[in-house]
Amino acid sequence: MTSQSKAWLWGTAVLAGLVMVGLGVYFIHVGLDKSNTISGILGLFVSVAGLAVSVFSAIQGRAALQSTSRGQIRMSQQSGNNSTNIQSGGSMQIGDNNKFGSK
Repeated sequence: MTSQSKAWLWGTAVLAGLVMVGLGVYFIHVGLDKSNTISGILGLFVSVAGLAVSVFSAIQGRAALQSTSRGQIRMSQQSGNNSTNIQSGGSMQIGDNNKFGSK
């Protein structure tokens, strides 16, 4: 993980924590009944946003599956300090029926 991605991760975590503390203080201030109503409405918006993200990722995943050619396996491997091994495409069989170390 790079230092920039660590900074983004920590910044997001701190911001989420501050939002939670702020909402808690606000809910204590407005009372139980109103905070229950506001929480329900916020939960609705978070659920709709989650549904939209899942539909979007499902559409992207289907498009990615359709774009790969059937039966052709593409492999790319790089070595060094950060090792990367990428394999995509059709069915792939490695070893003796995918059993390593069999006698």
